[in-house]
Amino acid sequence: MMKVVLLAVILASASSLSIERSGRTTSAIGLKQRLQSKNQHAVPSFLHSAAAPVDMDSGDSSSNSAVVVAAGEKKSLIDTIWNENTKLTAYLIVWYLGNVFYNIYNKKACIALGKNAAGGSNAHWALSAVQLLVGILFVVPLWITGLRKAPAMTADNWKELSPVGLWTALAHAFSVLALGAGAVSFGQIVKAGEPVFAAATNALLLKDIDHPMVYAALIPIIGGVGLASLKELSFTWTALIAASLANQAAALKNVVSKGVMGKPWAKALGPQNTYAVVTILALLCTLPFVAVFDVKDAAAVYDQVMKMGTGKDVLKYSLFSGLAFYLYNEASFLALEKLSPVTHSVANTLKRVVIIVASCIVFQTPMSVVGGIGSAIAVGGTLLYSLAKRQYSKKGSSGH
Repeated sequence: MMKVVLLAVILASASSLSIERSGRTTSAIGLKQRLQSKNQHAVPSFLHSAAAPVDMDSGDSSSNSAVVVAAGEKKSLIDTIWNENTKLTAYLIVWYLGNVFYNIYNKKACIALGKNAAGGSNAHWALSAVQLLVGILFVVPLWITGLRKAPAMTADNWKELSPVGLWTALAHAFSVLALGAGAVSFGQIVKAGEPVFAAATNALLLKDIDHPMVYAALIPIIGGVGLASLKELSFTWTALIAASLANQAAALKNVVSKGVMGKPWAKALGPQNTYAVVTILALLCTLPFVAVFDVKDAAAVYDQVMKMGTGKDVLKYSLFSGLAFYLYNEASFLALEKLSPVTHSVANTLKRVVIIVASCIVFQTPMSVVGGIGSAIAVGGTLLYSLAKRQYSKKGSSGH
């Protein structure tokens, strides 16, 4: 019954966010039509073209250009069914479900690998590498067959993106370690504290100082994570430290991304190829860690897995988690392209709630009342932070 309710929540969330975007797009089209009828002779001729985008949404012309069609042009059945709203709904569903299944399959792979003396899952670097490799094996055939345009990059372009790949690799590997060492729900609660690391990193490295209200929004995140950690029945230090390191790596990834992603060649990649290229670089950066930390214990881990009889589970859940990881991240990139930053923040907050609830159901993870309140405060705090960041960055950019 709970699984049915969870699926209903995912579908309702995706539908509501899609409807919100549909409303903004419809308003934009109506406004453009009124402007055209009122100022038809004053508007440049290129705005009357079917290819001219309506820039009334989030500043992304590619997501709007497909909506505006020339008068009298007839849509095909495929275009009618697979339109901007159904695309967004599909991206959101894949993002949510992919994230839920990734967390479940990743945890099952960690369980199948067993734990080491420190309480962490065995071979978590190797598991991270396998998951990244599965994503690459998914996208490379699309490039080879021409189903997806291959990225056109120079050696210097790859070099410029390398730091992004490094911090992506570390963020992913530490997340795998955190989710393997403790309960998935607890790992997600700590990962909700990512804005705290992002704010501190931006202030220290980029001298990017936010409005006091933005920093005030960090208080419920810190307090909620602290409260959940204090009373969390599945608390482990390994999970707490690893999730915190994942947050810090993600913050550093965002810092190095700012200098690269705004360049013309990076923008030309598009969201799907951008994520694919970063995944390739992340795998290359992960392999040295596998060689240093996991290879020496490979024989012992293999014997442990064979004794537990979980060899098939290791293979199955490693592959499934890798595919789910790649698909949900790509869907997230595509959804971000079509949503405003605030709506995307709301979607990301709802996603974390869905993962926590789903993991508690699947793994029957107990959660104290205080731990539940703390997690709710922390997750809610991330939404408040996103809204405050958006609001006060607008004021700052407009000179108020």
